[in-house]
Amino acid sequence: MLKLKTESVFFCLILILLFACIASLSGCKPSPPIPKEGDVVIWSKSWNKYSELIIKAKLGQRREHVIVDSRTDHKFYEPEYERFIGQFPIDYNPKPFPKFTKEEHIAYETAKRNKKWPPYKSIHPIQFNLMLNGVKTKATDRTLHSEQALDDINQVRVEIGGRGVLDDLLTTKERHERFLKSKVNKTWSYDKQSSHEYGMKCYEKNDAAPLRQLWCFGASTYANASGVSFTIIGSNWVFARSYEPIYGGIKVEYRLDRSKLKHWKEVDAAIWRLLDLWNISPI
Repeated sequence: MLKLKTESVFFCLILILLFACIASLSGCKPSPPIPKEGDVVIWSKSWNKYSELIIKAKLGQRREHVIVDSRTDHKFYEPEYERFIGQFPIDYNPKPFPKFTKEEHIAYETAKRNKKWPPYKSIHPIQFNLMLNGVKTKATDRTLHSEQALDDINQVRVEIGGRGVLDDLLTTKERHERFLKSKVNKTWSYDKQSSHEYGMKCYEKNDAAPLRQLWCFGASTYANASGVSFTIIGSNWVFARSYEPIYGGIKVEYRLDRSKLKHWKEVDAAIWRLLDLWNISPI
């Protein structure tokens, strides 16, 4: 009698687990594989829109995970969904893959639209790192927006995304021109020394104590992009952005150390060159 009762309880537990699996679509499904060095991936700039930038690349050096807050780390660390291409020297020159044919492109976009994407929090931007001066270092997954974003002063951390619904359609240069008309005579002053030092047009914010704040614009050497906008705060916080209509509308953001700001033209050229080489969209 005891044996029969034990078997019944065990059977009930199996049924409960089975129903739990069915009720939770993700609970019993295996997680996607974690991308590793040497894998070949195909990633779009946009998850759910027709994309003119479809990156096909062989993954490079992987990042080490850094726990910023142990209380919330498990909620945001999702290596299976991250889209980090790798860390490469500034002169990295990958062999490009063939472009999609028209038929392959249609099939890819159709499959992408029909695919069930992960939850919104699991939609990660496309990222890669560049290293200046032939320096090598371990890469970590610290956020681009952190004060400690860089693992080395020779590192450039790059993030690629589409324009958001709240972004205007101005190019980086047009944003700069609008800035000059609206603010330069009110709260910003032209900084001749910084402009000469960095080879761009820089403006200092008046009364920005305790931290000095600069806003700079540099014209891009890449024919299809207008330029780069830099926010420089304090002694070392440098954040760069480019908003351009190419690739159906793209936003490029990156961080670099202020001591390496003199290399900004080299960095800008390398980013656009790599996107061209990785892009397999026929458009």
